[in-house]
Amino acid sequence: MNMFPNSFISAPNIADWFKFTDNGKVEMISGKVEIGQGINTAFVQIAAEELDIDPSRIDLTAGDTRTKLDGGCTSGSLSMQTEGLSLRKAASAARVVMLEKASELLQSNAGELSIKDGEVFLNGNTTNISYWSLSDALDLNKKVESYMNPKKPNERKLVGKKLNRIDLPFKVTGKPIFIHDLELDNMLHARIVRPPSQSSRLISIDKDSTLKIKGLIKLVQDGSFIAVICKREEVSVKVAEQVKKLCKWSKAPKAVADPIVYIKNFNGEIQTGLLKGEALNNDKINFSTEVSRQYLCHASIGPCCAIACWNKNNLEVHTHSQSVFPLQRSLAAVFKVDENTIDVIHHQGSGCYGHNGSDDVALDAALVAKAIPEIPVRVQWSREDELSWSPLAPAMVTQASAYVNNDGKIENMSLMIKSPPHVKRPVGAAAVNLLSADYLLEPILSPNPIDTALDKGGAADRNSVPLYDIPNLTSQKQIIYDLPWRTSAMRGLGAFVNVYAIETLMDDIASELNLDPVQFRLSHSSDTRIQGVIENVAKLSDWNKKDDGNTFKGIAFSRYKNSGAYCAVVVEIKVDEDIELINVWASVDAGECINPDGIINQIEGGIIQSASCTLIEKVNFENEEIQSKDWETYPIIKFNQVPRTFVNIVSHPDLPFLGVGEAAHGPTAAAISNALRKALGIRIKSIPITRDDIVAALNE
Repeated sequence: MNMFPNSFISAPNIADWFKFTDNGKVEMISGKVEIGQGINTAFVQIAAEELDIDPSRIDLTAGDTRTKLDGGCTSGSLSMQTEGLSLRKAASAARVVMLEKASELLQSNAGELSIKDGEVFLNGNTTNISYWSLSDALDLNKKVESYMNPKKPNERKLVGKKLNRIDLPFKVTGKPIFIHDLELDNMLHARIVRPPSQSSRLISIDKDSTLKIKGLIKLVQDGSFIAVICKREEVSVKVAEQVKKLCKWSKAPKAVADPIVYIKNFNGEIQTGLLKGEALNNDKINFSTEVSRQYLCHASIGPCCAIACWNKNNLEVHTHSQSVFPLQRSLAAVFKVDENTIDVIHHQGSGCYGHNGSDDVALDAALVAKAIPEIPVRVQWSREDELSWSPLAPAMVTQASAYVNNDGKIENMSLMIKSPPHVKRPVGAAAVNLLSADYLLEPILSPNPIDTALDKGGAADRNSVPLYDIPNLTSQKQIIYDLPWRTSAMRGLGAFVNVYAIETLMDDIASELNLDPVQFRLSHSSDTRIQGVIENVAKLSDWNKKDDGNTFKGIAFSRYKNSGAYCAVVVEIKVDEDIELINVWASVDAGECINPDGIINQIEGGIIQSASCTLIEKVNFENEEIQSKDWETYPIIKFNQVPRTFVNIVSHPDLPFLGVGEAAHGPTAAAISNALRKALGIRIKSIPITRDDIVAALNE
């Protein structure tokens, strides 16, 4: 199943995207959803530009299966490159059709007409004709691709300028915009009783004792899936804890003691994603590194939540899922119903960094609600659920090797990636991939996913091919399916570790050759856009200024997926008891810039999260059981650890826009490591970089 379908397949007509209402508003539909990245604001800006209206006139509905506009999954930093472009085409088509109708009514040439905030002008004079006066007499069921005519770059006036985020006023004033705040009439609350680990299954439950628990409205059990329904949320929390004590679970088998060691020693099928030129002969390797990253949690501040209600003829689900249509198909497969009898409606969550538990909690809510028809049931995960039961980002090991000739040029580079799978999203009957589906009396087991091919963006091997001018390149991977922990997509997928490997190796080579890291990178690139962001960030950070002996700088670069935004990052650190991040500078080239604030926000957020993953975060296990269950056992970066960040946008109004959501993740991690090497002369190859790792490296 294609996770990124062309939106015009499900919504080919202008009317599928826009409706002009009689109150001077425009109802706009989008197949992509807001998950904290500010995408709704950018989409409104694009449409307002093409329609020549004030952005405040647009009311946006996004991620609602009732609209039939299937934009696929909001992921991969692809929203601007796919949906943004489609919206531009659809809005321009609406303008063209409206002008054609106005031209007919005014018996004038379309070239004599112009639009200002939705009103039609003839040779600069008012006509009393507007989008809204035309809409009743005009059928917008016309093919977008037959009428689209987007403005040329020099004709655009609104895009490229700051537009305040359209969702912030609601959040500041407390309007219930989040799924967590949604209250439906007669709504009940439920909590799920989880087993101690993923492989555990229910042996028995003392149902007689559960009936005596005060506040319990209904106990729901289907195989090893157990939930409690109560009138109030706080009561459901207490009741779930009581029921948990009445359950007996099977013990999970012993897991590997050290996942990283297991991954390093794994020897399975090798998949070659790229072989350009000659493969690197082991005898010729003169520079190499092997880096690793531990398992990570998504660690969203707000745990996952969903509301479901079974009515007579349909299931209604309120969710903060990234992919409402794939979720609709997966729910239909679980309940063996027609997908058109299920409505999946998106609401904002607390922010999302990949495939978290938002789809899983939607199934939880639907399973519970089925036991009590006609009444909406809300399921809120706990902090422990969020950290222990959302899919994890897989641990990884990447080996990077290179041959550098006598002229100081890299002639050959090779990467070998070993990793559990990165993408296990719900897509439908062929891969339901929902947590609780595995625990039902008639379980729907998740198949082993196929790791995305490198020519389709890659997954474990994402960004495993450096964009530098290296004539011979090899990228290979081995996917590991026999580790017990559930993994799926997290920000950047394999790019985080692969960029870390490539960019720290680049610095190691430059250091050995006694060359400046910036100049070494520039000497290996003829791409002016790569040169542009590297030179820009060097200037921004005053790179050529000598380190003062107290603080040290490191640099790194990548282009996300080799098809998204270009991003170069310089990090300045101070090393005392721990690594202190002082300043971070970033230069980003995302092609045409729609909303500079949105780009800056995404890069800043990526820098902060990457710093947290690089220096602090890792999942701890006891056999199969995840021990990271709260902020004490899974700490994340604190406000007083956040560096000052400076982001500069290299804009190209005449070039296509590129996704920025994951652009800063890998370069930030590598730049931190490169700054540490400059400060202490040591290379830490394991992530997170801990104080113990630094002490051990210094004592070697």
